[in-house]
Amino acid sequence: MDCSGLGVALATPFREDGGLDEPALRRLARHVAENGADYLVALGTTGEAVTQTLEERLHLLEVLFEEVGGRIPIVIGAGGYDTHAIAGEMRLYAQHFPAKAFLSVTPYYNKPTAEGLYAHYAYLAERSPLPIILYNVPVRTGVHLPPAITLRLAEAFPGQVIALKDASLDLIQGMELYAQRPPYFQLVSGDDVLAAPAILMGYVGVISVLGNALPGVMKQLVEAARSGNLPLVRRLESALLPLMRLCFAEGNPTGIKGLLAEMQLTGPWTRLPLLPASESLRARLAEALAAFSASLSATA
Repeated sequence: MDCSGLGVALATPFREDGGLDEPALRRLARHVAENGADYLVALGTTGEAVTQTLEERLHLLEVLFEEVGGRIPIVIGAGGYDTHAIAGEMRLYAQHFPAKAFLSVTPYYNKPTAEGLYAHYAYLAERSPLPIILYNVPVRTGVHLPPAITLRLAEAFPGQVIALKDASLDLIQGMELYAQRPPYFQLVSGDDVLAAPAILMGYVGVISVLGNALPGVMKQLVEAARSGNLPLVRRLESALLPLMRLCFAEGNPTGIKGLLAEMQLTGPWTRLPLLPASESLRARLAEALAAFSASLSATA
């Protein structure tokens, strides 16, 4: 799979009672698929996969593939702290759905060593029916995937360990990875704010949170960075930055769900221990969205 362009870490819409909001999921998936995204990532952090049972995750995937699976590639999130269980989930998902790859976050909570991380991913790579995108997000997991381990995995499993979603917030490390990586191994930004700088230095795209709400504009930003159109990058970054920051002001996906609710695409509801966006955040999101729309109109 080519991870270039705009990937969107799809939010999972819930009803106020906590159940899956299937009409909203279909609406959101169509909105993203039809307005610029190059691929979707389901059951990631933004999708609140860790709060869903296996049966719920399978039902969500059924709905998603039915609604947009024929129009846009779908990557499935499959990661966690139990290596053997993840391998089993990967086999199960691949049996039922024509996904293109798995996005697999580093094991959290049990905090393996660097060699433990290598052994974890090597075990998955040897057994996964689909290619794997590594996911390094130490601010969430408490575990950092060292560049040396990423490079070892890329070299040991060409065509199977295909990319890194980098949410380390360390672009110096990213530059070192880019310089040393095999040519077939792709780097993808895992942070909206740093997406354009990362792409300008060699990353192939971003897996975006804000892309749930504004896939068309995020696609413009990605393509502007990929083509080296610095004036457009600066203009879009400046306009989008307040929304990008507000989406994480009370955690993810609380912020993006608040924004989606302001846009009447989904409800704001999350599952515990996350809470819906506060009234204050909703007001700031609405204000930032209005300011963003006005800035686009002024430069049109």
